[in-house]
Amino acid sequence: MKLILSLALAAILATTAAVADTITTGSKTGNYFRVGNKLNAALGGGHSVINSGGSVENLDRLVSGEAQIGLVQMDAYAWYINKHPGAEAKLEIMGELYKECAYMAVRCNGKVKDEDDLQTVEGAKIAVGKQGSGTAVTWDYMIQLEDGYKNAAVDFKGGTRALGKLAAKQLDAVMWVTKPRLDGKMAATVVANKDLCLVGFNDMDLNDKLPSTGKPVYEFIKIDTAKGFFNDKEITTACVDAVIIASADADEDSLETLADILLNYKATLLQ
Repeated sequence: MKLILSLALAAILATTAAVADTITTGSKTGNYFRVGNKLNAALGGGHSVINSGGSVENLDRLVSGEAQIGLVQMDAYAWYINKHPGAEAKLEIMGELYKECAYMAVRCNGKVKDEDDLQTVEGAKIAVGKQGSGTAVTWDYMIQLEDGYKNAAVDFKGGTRALGKLAAKQLDAVMWVTKPRLDGKMAATVVANKDLCLVGFNDMDLNDKLPSTGKPVYEFIKIDTAKGFFNDKEITTACVDAVIIASADADEDSLETLADILLNYKATLLQ
């Protein structure tokens, strides 16, 4: 199957123009950078793949013309066009790649036990990653949809450092965004600490539709947890599409080639 896909992809590349020059991705250790390099290979190579601080920087680069293709979370896109009137006309959503889901760790016996407590418990404090990161932008956009989240104080830290502060009772919750599976470092750290529990974001106010697409930005997905890892067998949380967005000024033939790859050969980017 891989050979068939590779041959078919080579055939369309032989008859179409080269795609735009620059692909803006994410951190060099992250999934966006890996997918960006696979996309470059799928497009025949020769394009500049640059790392970035995440979705917001990618959108800035696309709007300014510094890059022509970028990997972006759809909630970051929704957040960005709200902050930058007119930016939507300069961007084109080319297609979906995969889902990314918002998770939250809390102390099992802490004052914050779920996302509702972030809205109601006085003095609740949540870590949402570095300012400008995908997780921080997700949190900011969630606040636009659910005003109650404003009641929680924010700490711009992330990773296992933030989980350490949670365990030390310096924080009440830690949020991160990743693919809908629980084999990553953050989830593994929660599993290893008997005092920490994993919960999701399931407030229905997060279900608002984006006017330009007519689709909700977030989809609520049930995530199975490994048997015996947590008290619950599954959690429900808000998940968002990771998408490829192009500059609206990109060459028409280039956009056609990119659309063909995303519709017919996306598996080559995700292997």
